Amino acid sequence: MNKLDYIYTTYDNKKMGFLFEDMCLTEAHFFSCPENEPKQRTGEICTAVVDKVIPAIDGAFLIGPEQTPLFLRLSDMNGREIILRKRKKGNVPVPGDVLLVQISAEAQKKKQYEATVNISLNGSYVILNRTGTIGISRKITDPEERERLQEILQDILKDSPEFGVIVRTSAKDAAEEVLREETSSLLSRLKDLIKRAETTPEYKVLYRPELTPEAKVREILQKREYEAAAIHTDLDFDASGIGLKDRVVLHRITEKEGSPLVTFNIPVLLEKALARKVFLKDGGYLYIERTEAMTVIDVNSGKSIRGKDHEEQALKENCLAADEIARLLRLRNISGIIIVDFISMRDEGSNRELLKYLRRVVAPDSVDVHVVDMTKLGLVEMTRRKKDAPLEEQLDFHRRS
Repeated sequence: MNKLDYIYTTYDNKKMGFLFEDMCLTEAHFFSCPENEPKQRTGEICTAVVDKVIPAIDGAFLIGPEQTPLFLRLSDMNGREIILRKRKKGNVPVPGDVLLVQISAEAQKKKQYEATVNISLNGSYVILNRTGTIGISRKITDPEERERLQEILQDILKDSPEFGVIVRTSAKDAAEEVLREETSSLLSRLKDLIKRAETTPEYKVLYRPELTPEAKVREILQKREYEAAAIHTDLDFDASGIGLKDRVVLHRITEKEGSPLVTFNIPVLLEKALARKVFLKDGGYLYIERTEAMTVIDVNSGKSIRGKDHEEQALKENCLAADEIARLLRLRNISGIIIVDFISMRDEGSNRELLKYLRRVVAPDSVDVHVVDMTKLGLVEMTRRKKDAPLEEQLDFHRRS
């Protein structure tokens, strides 16, 4: 990605951030006032009480802070000691047990918030968790660098085998002392948090992740490679808060320059992005239908495919659609099962090339996207991990607040 622009402004009476990559809107973020926020926030760590346990669905229903219902998969426990106070002996939770959990996904439609017992804290270079394993970003491909990082982290965690880390791409070539300082700090914080949880009452929040535009910009810049980056804002913004002021340009927009919403055409772009029918650059279009079970995307060529060379033109149109689908997954926060009906191609080689291209364009997504395969009917199966609520639901929530 060559150029990033981040616009921090007021939209629909709420403070929001909009990420443009090469002048293409790809993400939207809310920075709402505390009284208008959802009850829980992804990444929040809290104590919760078991309400019901249903082994048949591998699940336990919990009650969290503010009596918020949570869902926990029993298999997620994986032998971890996460029960703070028990009603009965044994490792299986029963109603009344108090657990330490982290919100892993926001509520969507009729689905509850999801919780995990694999508590984690995010840093600039590593994510500290309770897996007991060390994972290194696949984007770090140099064997010597991977070995170096593995040895450093193993040494730091040698006396804390119950903890593990995920090494971010940004850790590549990072100085050893920097990695040691951050990992040790996160380890100390997480140990202290778990210890405090033992005496914390039920339904209490122990940790909330930072939710500021400065923190969001810092996260974006650390995850993406770019040649230039600029922040445009007509609100208060502390550039020193992102710790990367030497790599970005801060542009404070004055009243004379007009609203950044107008300058970047954001209302129109959001309206188009949330429409059921989304047009492609060459005359093709997508139909996007969201149901309770899945999201279905139909790719139509319109008048973009003509003449005898159908296979080549179909592949070109499908790749163009894949680019737009990857962008809309991020912008709309689409998650769960996704089925894509691309334009039919007869050649198996073309289908393999399309799947390869699709996997490449969804790779930069900060949320895990898995392109499964193409069915015999020519439908592409995908999944995207659920994290935040869909953009249309967030907009509706903030309008009602």
